[in-house]
Amino acid sequence: MNEQAPLILMVEDDEELARLNERFLKRQGYDVIVANTVVEAKSNFLKVIPDLFVIDVELPDGDGFTLCEEFRRSADVPVLFLTGRTDVGDKVKGFGSGGDYYLTKPFDRNELLAVVKSLIRREEQTRKKVSEVSVIERGPLVLKLHESKAYVNGRDAELTPKEFAVLLVLVQNESKEISYNAIYESVWGVDMGSDSSSLRQQISRLKKKLDEENTDEFAIINEHGRGYLFTTE
Repeated sequence: MNEQAPLILMVEDDEELARLNERFLKRQGYDVIVANTVVEAKSNFLKVIPDLFVIDVELPDGDGFTLCEEFRRSADVPVLFLTGRTDVGDKVKGFGSGGDYYLTKPFDRNELLAVVKSLIRREEQTRKKVSEVSVIERGPLVLKLHESKAYVNGRDAELTPKEFAVLLVLVQNESKEISYNAIYESVWGVDMGSDSSSLRQQISRLKKKLDEENTDEFAIINEHGRGYLFTTE
């Protein structure tokens, strides 16, 4: 782990369960902030952006899916849902709202620890990938890798770390079709499996932020059923 312990924001209305999970994770070297309601979670989020969100789906003043979507608008941080719901539809909804993993109660705390370690490690790998080189220019598009920023005609596109990492993979393989799974593995650090929605959402947000529709100098093309391609032709 880094010198500064990774910070987890845990949103759980069961105060006893929250206390036990907080104590367990702190013993494993993590910093943990606990919120028992949506209001408390939003208040904490305004003060600090954590390295991981752990969110209960059913909360007294809202639901975890909506809260996740709100967090996602301003922070590209991994999200672990904890819930007593076992319906497949709820899991699909959870992934669709931006969740990275779905752990059903009751669960073994060692399983919780394994998932927490995996999600934080993946995020650290993403951040490392985008800091390894310096500047790439493709017409009006400039990637400053030491800053993890992309500029279009001098305007900061304000990409999240994962959006930047996805763009970097595409640009570094210009004019080459990259499979969905290859992009996912490169950015998330694991096999895509059935989680294709996360990549689609990243690409959709990326294209909007780059204003890709209104330029003929570069394009991100979806080769349906196969992968994506970045081109300047």
